[in-house]
Amino acid sequence: MSKQARITSVESLDRFRAAVKEFQLTGLRALGAVHQDVQRMKSWVETDQPPIWRIRVRKIEAEVNNARSDLERARISRPDDSPRMFLDMQKALEKAQRKQQQALERIQLLKKWSRRIEHEGMLLRAATQSLSTLLEVDMAQLGAKLKVLSRHLEAYLRLAAPPTDFEAWARKMEPEQPALGRTGEVTETDSTQEPPEDSPADDAKGNQ
Repeated sequence: MSKQARITSVESLDRFRAAVKEFQLTGLRALGAVHQDVQRMKSWVETDQPPIWRIRVRKIEAEVNNARSDLERARISRPDDSPRMFLDMQKALEKAQRKQQQALERIQLLKKWSRRIEHEGMLLRAATQSLSTLLEVDMAQLGAKLKVLSRHLEAYLRLAAPPTDFEAWARKMEPEQPALGRTGEVTETDSTQEPPEDSPADDAKGNQ
């Protein structure tokens, strides 16, 4: 390789990683808010409202009993009066009975709504499971990979640039090697080397 990779800006990669992190946090907050809304509605239906309506039913039941008692006492105390004389009391009793019926129906509706919200909440969790996995797992892994890539690129940029002519650079950096003989021994090339002196054995042979 005779050229460096063209890396214009590692900061751009860091900014992209920050944008990925922001997208992840925004998505998780939005998804969490949806689930919290469902949970608050479920709590309102199952926990907050039933006690209120049970108390209201008891109060309305007392109104019904009072209206019925007033009508019965009036009829007993004035048996000879025309039924039209008790019309207002009869209407008051019927009104209290309607309120009682509506309150009892509201309690039944709360139970129905509770089951419906539980069912819809399960469907919502199933429908958003892939999005939740994307935000919690995939985006986190992407951010980690981008961070590692950024560190690698920063380390790469700190390296020295390679030579433009690699072969010339390699020849220059190659150390000089001594010449070798046939047997692999270093041969002497100095012509000024003195010849070895004759040994005593050679002198004896010459005298003979």
